[in-house]
Amino acid sequence: MIEAALAVEQLKLRRSALVRTTTALLVLGVPALVAGLSAAATRAAPGSALAVKAGALGAAQGWPAYLGLVGQALAVAALLGTGVVVAWCFGREFTDGTITSLFALPVSRAATATAKCAVLTAWGLAVVAAVPVVAVLGGLLIGLGAPGADALAPGLRAAAVGALSVLLAQPVGLAASAGRGPLPAVGALLLVVVLTQVVTALGAGAWFPYAAPGLWAGAGGPQAADGVRALHLALVPLVALIGHVATATWWARAQVV
Repeated sequence: MIEAALAVEQLKLRRSALVRTTTALLVLGVPALVAGLSAAATRAAPGSALAVKAGALGAAQGWPAYLGLVGQALAVAALLGTGVVVAWCFGREFTDGTITSLFALPVSRAATATAKCAVLTAWGLAVVAAVPVVAVLGGLLIGLGAPGADALAPGLRAAAVGALSVLLAQPVGLAASAGRGPLPAVGALLLVVVLTQVVTALGAGAWFPYAAPGLWAGAGGPQAADGVRALHLALVPLVALIGHVATATWWARAQVV
């Protein structure tokens, strides 16, 4: 019966205007933003306000720096974009009043929640995998030239950072379910973003799953990136698994009130 739930959730995702908009913003918006910053850093007059601001964000000439900035942007954009879609996917069942009909279906509510998580994860991973590819096209347009072998590692890291951020968005489903709507989940997501900044400022970002991918991408500088180990990154899929199990359990025990 899980196959039926997967088919339904895939159909909902394909027909959602929010999903199409989020996909476009991530796949096209992130590369466009990074390309613009990189162009500003390389073409602005030395010492100008624009050059200083672009340089402070890490924009610099060359493929490694360019794709590194793509990874930094994905660490935040993929979390927020995927998180909003997850909040909508779970929360709409309450705001649209369709939650009651799920109690009459032969598919268990836990299976429905599992199908939602699986479809959302697959969609998010496909989206973030496309971002570095589009970013390469953006780099060519701003005159970086053909990418060499030194672009492979930062490109793969950018995709990996995006994938980790997609996984970190999965627990948002629990917030949308417990809050019975997407808005509480979006509020929880924003709270996590603020908390991430605080934990990072206190120097414990590597051990905080929501901060580790961004630090690994270079958002805190080379020294902070070197301090992120495989153990720190391994906490991310653990968070996603706990979020999925907690969400499925909540749905299995949910009652209409």
